[in-house]
Amino acid sequence: MGGTISKKAENFSEKYVIYLKENVKALQEEIREIMNEREKESRNYERDIMVFSFKEEDWKQEWKRMREEVKQLRKLVEEKEEKIREMGEGGMVQKNSEKEWEMMGTKLLVEQMKEERARRDEAVEKWKQLYLAIKTELDELIQRTIDGDGLYLKAEENDILMENLKWEIQDKEETIKSLKSQLASVEQEKNKKEREFDLLRQSLRIMNGKKNSIQTKDKLLKIKLGR
Repeated sequence: MGGTISKKAENFSEKYVIYLKENVKALQEEIREIMNEREKESRNYERDIMVFSFKEEDWKQEWKRMREEVKQLRKLVEEKEEKIREMGEGGMVQKNSEKEWEMMGTKLLVEQMKEERARRDEAVEKWKQLYLAIKTELDELIQRTIDGDGLYLKAEENDILMENLKWEIQDKEETIKSLKSQLASVEQEKNKKEREFDLLRQSLRIMNGKKNSIQTKDKLLKIKLGR
């Protein structure tokens, strides 16, 4: 009888080992699929970060170009104002008012560009941190699989582990969506600032045109009076 009990215990032990091995195999397969998916997404993130870096370099060049244009426009306005300085006190008041408006508009534009640059830098940093966090988790998961950690966990613990992993993946996907939305918002803000800058340049051109027209009329009037 003792031999029968021992044999039954041995059979139960073998079945339990087989059950554990099947669970481990299923778990490893699911982990492998998740790892492949994460690796694919990691490559996509790396590509997006590279593209974003190229865009950032373009933005730097664009910022430099726009700053030079503002500098040239300011110089042009100052030259025009210098030429009409002798038009009298009334002309001087008008000139100071227009110069103050031009300087205020330029200062506002520069501040907006600084804010935009700060938002871009923040978005890039978040993308980098997210990529490094995902890569670190993948490395740890691979190492745990190699070392054999968790291979003899109970079925309930395996289920909890997989459920937690799924929640983590879902949370990261939500974070990615949020970052992509923020990136799109930065692009829209950049386009908006470019349009505002174009309007500012057009306003300065119109203002300079009016000054030239006034100066021409005054010269013609002086010529007629001189006769």
